[in-house]
Amino acid sequence: MAFFVKIKRYCQAMMLLGERLMEYTQKLNRQMFFFITAFIVFAYLLGKFFPAPIKQALFNSPPLDEWEYINELGVFANNWGVIDSDLPVSREEGIKVFAALEGYHGREQEYKAVLAEAGIFSDNDVSVLARGELYRLAARLVQAEKTEVSRCYFYGTEDTDVPLDLLAQQGIIEVPYERQFVPDAIVTRGELARVAARIALPSLRIINAPLTVAPKQEYTYEIMRSDLETLAAAYPELITLQEIGTSVEGRKILAAKLGYGGKEIFLDAAIHACEWMTTPLLMKMLEEYAHHARYGQAYGGYDVAAMLQEISFWFIPMLNPDGVTLVLEGPGATEHAQSVNRMLRQSDRPLERWKANIRGVDLNRNFPASWPYMVKVDTKPSPAFFKGYEPLSEPESRALYDFTLERRPAMTISYHQQGEIVYWYFRQKGERLERDRTLAQGLAAALGYPYYRQLLANGGKYMDWVISELQVPAILIEVGTDIGNLGQWDRIWRQNRYLGLVAAELLLTLPE
Repeated sequence: MAFFVKIKRYCQAMMLLGERLMEYTQKLNRQMFFFITAFIVFAYLLGKFFPAPIKQALFNSPPLDEWEYINELGVFANNWGVIDSDLPVSREEGIKVFAALEGYHGREQEYKAVLAEAGIFSDNDVSVLARGELYRLAARLVQAEKTEVSRCYFYGTEDTDVPLDLLAQQGIIEVPYERQFVPDAIVTRGELARVAARIALPSLRIINAPLTVAPKQEYTYEIMRSDLETLAAAYPELITLQEIGTSVEGRKILAAKLGYGGKEIFLDAAIHACEWMTTPLLMKMLEEYAHHARYGQAYGGYDVAAMLQEISFWFIPMLNPDGVTLVLEGPGATEHAQSVNRMLRQSDRPLERWKANIRGVDLNRNFPASWPYMVKVDTKPSPAFFKGYEPLSEPESRALYDFTLERRPAMTISYHQQGEIVYWYFRQKGERLERDRTLAQGLAAALGYPYYRQLLANGGKYMDWVISELQVPAILIEVGTDIGNLGQWDRIWRQNRYLGLVAAELLLTLPE
């Protein structure tokens, strides 16, 4: 009997608890209802009177591409433009998209008044959207980021009011292969979708390559290093940087790899300090080859992109950074001013003709190829022609030596100045002699230079060591008729711009 009494009391207690819970839930639901209603009203008023640009995607799962983003904006029917992406865009369509981006969705007439006041559209009688107008619309949102632009991406755009470089640097627009801006070009649905999506979704933005190398200047080590870093960032799929060593004063000796091929060609420059103009020559080659490869465009008739599948170029644009710094900036820019001035006083060679590294060793006399038997060399540190106290005594020559043994290139090309001539010989015999002569002949013909088999193969040069040690072709090219004369740049560039590609084509035709 007592058991049933306990059960009854337990049931009564549970019923009382349930009634209390029902009362609390009803009270809570009323509070939640009033809170949600107030929030909705507040959000509506905020959106109506304080429209804000849509800077980021507001979706649970970010769109995968520009078309999904356009669909999510809700300004057109689903799949607008996916099939007909090449159709031209009307101004009305462009206004609808950017009205949504700037928080004017459904209030396009109000947005048009804003655009009219800003002078976005130059001709009110035109119904299609022009590229210049699209870019002005985009700039309204991108300029808010206050991004500093330090590079140029287009040719001949000094007079335009469109911030092209800003849009290109941010990856909103695509820089065309020819780097020309055509403001009256008609915008397609695809272009509108891409630009709009990139504004809202940084993950869809692209990497554009700026115009980087400005060769007609005193091209210092710091300029070279900055340009190499810029090019590597602009062409990450093509260019890889590697530090191969350091100079006496600790400056990095940098190499840039271009391409994916198994056969490698080395191109080096400025092993002699006063021959610094060979550095921008290689840098401009690197930039142009990468640019044409990215766009799949031929350069001088050569399919660069296809060639880079078989050949990798290693550009080593400044082997003697301390020496170049000395020549271009003076002894005060180095840590060895006292010894440099002493060597200059003891020599009849002026500073602008200094060849050696900062310790007075001619790096192109410092390689272990008949080094003990060299003639016509200085016997002590000097601005030129001192071979060092032993082979590879200098960190710069050692860096190139080690890197060459590590990579074992199929061919090397060393740029020097002056003479407009091609050297290629260091005691080759038999098939190697004929192979290298044929290669030198082909390069010389492309350059318009003579090729020369010197009677005295003195030794000590990087070319000599490569020929004797690796038994592969090694070429030394002297450019220009004067040293450090920027007035000769256009001629030097015109003669040499395709040289790397010519060498690659010739190399690929050689028997294994």
